[in-house]
Amino acid sequence: MSRKYLLLFLALIISAGLLLFGCGTNQVNDAQKQDAANGEEQQEEKDEEQQVDLIKLSGGDWGYPSPYAHYPRGPGTRKMRLIFDTLLNSDADGNDSPRLASDWEVSPDGLVYTLTLQPEAKWQDGQQLTADDVVFSYEYQNQFPPVNVADFSSINKVETVDDKTVKVELEQPDPFFLENMRSFTIIPKHIWEEVTDPYNFVASEAVVGTGPYRLTDYSKEHGTYRFEENESYWGSKPRVKAIELIPVSEDIMAFEQGAVDRISATPDILPKFENNPEYRVMQYETTWSYRLYFNMNQRPELADKTLRQALAYAIDRQELVDMVERGAAVPGNPGVLHPSNELYNAEVPQYTYNRQKAEELLDSLGYKDNNGDGIRENSVGEKLSFRLLADDGSVRIAELIKQQLALIGIEVNVQVTDNMTRDARFEEGDFELCINGSGGVENLSEVTTIKEETRATSTTADVIGYSNPEVDRLYSAQEKETDLERKRKLMEELQQIVAEELPKLTIYYRNDISVHRPSVYDGWSLETYHNDHRLNFVAD
Repeated sequence: MSRKYLLLFLALIISAGLLLFGCGTNQVNDAQKQDAANGEEQQEEKDEEQQVDLIKLSGGDWGYPSPYAHYPRGPGTRKMRLIFDTLLNSDADGNDSPRLASDWEVSPDGLVYTLTLQPEAKWQDGQQLTADDVVFSYEYQNQFPPVNVADFSSINKVETVDDKTVKVELEQPDPFFLENMRSFTIIPKHIWEEVTDPYNFVASEAVVGTGPYRLTDYSKEHGTYRFEENESYWGSKPRVKAIELIPVSEDIMAFEQGAVDRISATPDILPKFENNPEYRVMQYETTWSYRLYFNMNQRPELADKTLRQALAYAIDRQELVDMVERGAAVPGNPGVLHPSNELYNAEVPQYTYNRQKAEELLDSLGYKDNNGDGIRENSVGEKLSFRLLADDGSVRIAELIKQQLALIGIEVNVQVTDNMTRDARFEEGDFELCINGSGGVENLSEVTTIKEETRATSTTADVIGYSNPEVDRLYSAQEKETDLERKRKLMEELQQIVAEELPKLTIYYRNDISVHRPSVYDGWSLETYHNDHRLNFVAD
C-alpha cells in the first residue's frame, strides 16, 4: 500500500471512529492521531529501507535549474523544483498544504497572514532558513521576476516577526493568497542579495536551495543533469538517492537496453509490456494540449470568426487523435477546458468534422477557386494560403492539418523548427498559424487582454489580435469569485463565447502511458505523469 493510500486508510479509520463514538474524547483522538503518526513513521522507515541508488531518465537541456535561468517550460521548472521549495504546496485533492511554511493563521478580517517556517529547514550550504529569507525573496522577486513568479498583487507588506515567523499584510482580502504562495520560491538572502543580474547568474551558489535534491552535475552542451539527495533535507527522506537525466534518441530502445528506467509509450507498443510481470504500465488522463493559434495581426482575414469556424469544421480532431496519438488523447474542446474539468461546459459548439459546412462558410466569405488550381482566392485573386509554424514534436499534426485544409481549398505551408525556436517565434508573434502545446492553460487567460505579471515569461503567449471586453469581464469576475456555483455560471458563459469566437482552437489533450520496471523502482506517483516530478522521489 502506498503511503498516500495508507494515510487515506488511516484517515478513514479515524473518521469511522468519530462516527461511531460521536465527538469522542481527547484521549481517543490523541490515540488515533498517534496511530496515524506511527503508521506514517513506519511507512517512512519502509521508504528508507527501499531507497534506490539511481534512477535514469531521458532528458535534454532545459536550462540551469535556478529560479531565474531554467527554460520556461515544465521540464525546466520541475528540475528547479527538485532543488528549491515554495512556501506552500497542494495536496492530492488540490488543497493548500505545508511546505516551507509549516503552519499559518489568518486574521479575522482576512488582511493579515502569519506563517510559521519549518524549524529544521536549512539551505544546502548549511545555513538556516530564516524569515529574513522570505522577506528578501518577496522584495527581490518584485524587482526581478523569476521564471515562475507568484502573484504578489494583493500584498501590501511582508515583514519578519521572529526568525521563523513571517507576517504578510494584504491590501484587501484575497481568497487565493495561499494558493499563490504555492508558486512563491524562496531563495537564500545571503547568496542572492549581491546578485544584480539573476538571469545570467549560473554559479554553483545559484542552485543552493532547501529542497530534497542538490545539483551535482550539469552539462548544457550535452543536455545532462545529475541530482543527488540533499542529506540535510528538512522533509521526508527521498526514496531515490540520485537522479540522472540524459538525452536519448530512441526512448523505447534506451528503455529496453536499461539506459533509462521509465518511458512514455504509445498504444501500439503496449503489447510488448502488458501482462508481463517484468513491467508495469501506468495510464494518465492529462490536460496537456496541442492548440492552433491564429495571428490576426499578420493575417487580418483571420480576425473574421467565420473563417476560424470554417477551419475548425475542416480540421478533423478525432482523426488527429487516431493517427498521431493512436487514440491515446481526447479531442479538443473549442471552449478550451478539458471535459474532466469541474467547470466544463458541455453545451458549447463542438465543430464536429464537417467538410461541407466548412466549404459553405468559405463560400459565404467570398473565397472561391476561380482558376481551378484547387486553392481558393479572395475577391482580388489572392490565394487563401497560410504558413503553419510547428516544432519537430508536432510536425505530424501540421502535415495532417495541411492535408485536411487542402480538401476545402486552403493551402498550408508547414514550417518546422526545433522546440525552442518555435517558442521564441511564437512569443514574438512571428507566425501566421502556429501549433503549440503545453499543460496548465485551462484558465483561459490567453484569450483575454488582461496583462498579468505571472504571464511575463510564459511560453503560452497572448492570442494575437483578438479582443473582446466581455471575455475580459467574465474572466476577471470568475477569477475573483469564490462561490463555486457562481463561478461555474461565469465560466459557462465565458466558454460559450470562446467556443463561438474561437480565438484559438484546442486540437487535443494528450494522455500519457508510462512503462517502468518495478524491480528497479516502483515509487512512481499516480498524481503526475511527469517522470522528473519530485512527487516521484519524495513524499511532499
